[in-house]
Amino acid sequence: MLQNASVSEENLSDKQLQAIPLLISSKSVSEAAELAGVHRTTINRWLRDETFRAAYEEQRDAIAFYARSGMRALMLKAVAIQAERLDSDDPVERARVAKEIIDYDTRTSTNHENQKLVYRLHNLIYSVENPPKDERIINAEVDDFITSQERL
Repeated sequence: MLQNASVSEENLSDKQLQAIPLLISSKSVSEAAELAGVHRTTINRWLRDETFRAAYEEQRDAIAFYARSGMRALMLKAVAIQAERLDSDDPVERARVAKEIIDYDTRTSTNHENQKLVYRLHNLIYSVENPPKDERIINAEVDDFITSQERL
């Protein structure tokens, strides 16, 4: 039994304890069952058991937590690389990285945050002398700019 086993794991058989990491890392229940040396219906029956299910979810969540922590550490490196790309002498590269950063922020922030950002950007970019353009026109201008820079 694991030294730091939870209360729920203390009530599991050795076979069940061996099956949990296999179930977490396998592509399917059938694959996990084969690796554990049991039938897939056995794994499915175990998954319906509260004790097994709790131990499985606890280990799965712990692994996911460590994976997310590792990804967060790598994000610092990724941000540094994006910052270097923003300083590129190539205007197309700068435009691409700027778009990637904006797209990422748009995907990961809430609608309310996005609306506030768009409103602030709109107020910064457009004034009485510079009225807003239709989104299709803006997209066409950006595409034309990138295409013209790629030809250089």
